[in-house]
Amino acid sequence: MLGLFFAKESVVGVDIGSSTLKVVEAVSTNTGWELLAAAVDRCPPDAIKDGVVRDVQEVGAAIRRMLREAGIKATGAVCGISGSQVIVRQVQFPKMSEALLRKSIKYEAGKFISSSIEDSVVEFEIIGDAEEPGQMNVWLVAAPREMVDSRVAVLEAAGLEPLAVDVEAFALIRSIVELSSTDRFLNETVALVDMGASHTDVNIVSRGEFALTRNIPIAGDSFTNAIKNLTGCSFEEAEQAKLEMARACPWDDQDVAQRENRNWRAVQPLIDELIREIKRSINFYHSQFPEGDTGSFVNRVLLTGGSSQMVGIDKYVADKLGTQTEMARLFSDTAVSAKDLSAELKAQHESVLAVGTGLALKELIADSKQKAA
Repeated sequence: MLGLFFAKESVVGVDIGSSTLKVVEAVSTNTGWELLAAAVDRCPPDAIKDGVVRDVQEVGAAIRRMLREAGIKATGAVCGISGSQVIVRQVQFPKMSEALLRKSIKYEAGKFISSSIEDSVVEFEIIGDAEEPGQMNVWLVAAPREMVDSRVAVLEAAGLEPLAVDVEAFALIRSIVELSSTDRFLNETVALVDMGASHTDVNIVSRGEFALTRNIPIAGDSFTNAIKNLTGCSFEEAEQAKLEMARACPWDDQDVAQRENRNWRAVQPLIDELIREIKRSINFYHSQFPEGDTGSFVNRVLLTGGSSQMVGIDKYVADKLGTQTEMARLFSDTAVSAKDLSAELKAQHESVLAVGTGLALKELIADSKQKAA
């Protein structure tokens, strides 16, 4: 289902996370792209495991309710997939036409995918000729069929028509980098760090071109569980304690002001380990270039996702990482209009709506390019 179908007048991007559900309705206008409505709500507890929706009907009902309450009228929808089981790799294949590669993709992809090809959904994009004669560079995407099918089933249960399933990393790049209101991200190498509940994705984009994605199993729930295990309280109580700790003192001041706070002492080793893993991802990207090549330098880190909402976390990451770090600003730094969204919604959820926005825009942008051609 990864692929391109036909876009409607407006499209819904459905971001299904293990902690929260996000829906965004977008439309193409004469002047660009516009968000008509959006909503964020909790995901039903334990409904998603390892990226697979286990309770399709309950999640579908929750999304259907969100659509109704937000006044979203569109029926065509795009959802996303992410996680360690989603493989995105640049590989080399013998030169052939797209039609021929599509016929042989399962055989060719089997050389790069450890899981069963029969149990996977595989897609690709031909980039161009490789340096080696007779070879071409190809972006290969593979995901467990069960993960893809469960998300398609959720859209259908919500009364939506599935148009496509996209990789969340691509959706994030689309909304934050490709549609930036200035060219600064298109002239830099940036690391988009999407901090969710169950995992953190590091996506490196060099001058507008996707270069690398890596999944790190440390995120918001890791911090909450650390407090839960320390105090013996419930997960919900630990989540509240984590949020209260962040409200009481910005994360970049925690080291000094909260040194005696045992909740901070439980969380700090995990956030520091996460930052080390982000640095390892950046270093791996650097290692792909000759020494001294300026193209390998990551100019800045942009934070998105629900767990990036902790006040001061951008400054904390910048200090530990030694790289300029800032919050990605979906509603002020992109060419996407959000004038119809309430100020309260934009203030509360700017960092969590970037993926949903990119999903909603996927088919609209593709349809616009087709018409222009």
